[in-house]
Amino acid sequence: MSAATLAAGVSQPPSSSASSPAAAAQRADTANTCYRFTFGAWAPALDLRRAGHDPSANPLAGAAPGRDWAATDAKDDGVSLMLYPAWWPAGVRVQLPGGRPALGDTARGSAVALVADARVAPPRATTKAWGVQCGR
Repeated sequence: MSAATLAAGVSQPPSSSASSPAAAAQRADTANTCYRFTFGAWAPALDLRRAGHDPSANPLAGAAPGRDWAATDAKDDGVSLMLYPAWWPAGVRVQLPGGRPALGDTARGSAVALVADARVAPPRATTKAWGVQCGR
């Protein structure tokens, strides 16, 4: 697999208690923003067996059709997202140095596909994330 596309909903942490209408609108916009990702070529290539994963294992169901699971951690130097796509069992860590893209915006970053065998170099790729409306 040289490139992949992934749509993921990321749960947004509650914002500060600012009560202005603009702050409320921004919280609503953030809560309704999901992300779509594309990945460049993986180096080394994604290979379940080489990474120590069981290729016969069934991926766990859970996310809505067409979406996968994700978690986020905001940092001073951007945002780190942990994606759990059905096509990679241990997850993919995405770093977006510029932070989360707003609805309609894009952000570039890097991705690392986690491996089960620590002796194996994890596959890495560039990534591009789009802020999209959830449910689309």
